[in-house]
Amino acid sequence: MADAALSATAGLQQAFANRDALQVEQKTKGDFVSQADREAEAQIARKLTSAYPDYGWLGEETGSRLGQGTDLHWVVDPLDGTTNFVKGIPHWAISIALCDKDEIVAALVCDPTKNEVFSAERGTGAYLNGGRIWVSGESDTQNALFATGVPAGARVTYLKAALADIERLMPSCAGIRRGGAAALDLAYVAAGRVEGYWERNLGAWDIAAGLLLVREAGGLVQPLWPNTDILATGSLIASNSELATVLRKNIL
Repeated sequence: MADAALSATAGLQQAFANRDALQVEQKTKGDFVSQADREAEAQIARKLTSAYPDYGWLGEETGSRLGQGTDLHWVVDPLDGTTNFVKGIPHWAISIALCDKDEIVAALVCDPTKNEVFSAERGTGAYLNGGRIWVSGESDTQNALFATGVPAGARVTYLKAALADIERLMPSCAGIRRGGAAALDLAYVAAGRVEGYWERNLGAWDIAAGLLLVREAGGLVQPLWPNTDILATGSLIASNSELATVLRKNIL
């Protein structure tokens, strides 16, 4: 997985440095896709498929295909944070997860601009550049920093709910960040940089790797709506266990 991510890194960094020449389209209003996304996904797919030709696939840009005689499949976002990327903001990542049916068994989130690779394997812990990481131990909401996403463009179904969440939480916490890359938001929860993160209506490729990172770092992942499947709805709350109840009460 690391080899696959690194194989796409050079092309992404070159495209980031030469954004004026980059071909960018809007899939829907405010939702960008670039030539760099597509080339990175193709590169990752070639690397993973060469090593594991029978595994299935779910990619943001190329859709899905079933595995051959196996339930194992890759879930890939070749460039999470495309809007940041095309605007020149150095906060974007490659996200790769390996799933067995609906169970996430391995995960990698690679942030080339900061030279950070977050990884996890089910039952073995979460790591940053090879060193073990844990969620924050903060239990006081007043000292807690949270992250979220606020929908924009054509994807504003949950805009009122997202703004209401922020209005409820902001007076009682240390701050709320909107980074624009869900994979990194989840990785930052795993690394203890933020105490919690929530969002609605994401793609499975946005969150699959990050979910395992949080769990293996000792965190708690809850469906935003009880008794729903997180990967299916793309709606979740991730946090340390100390603040899970606070977030649950404030996010409706």
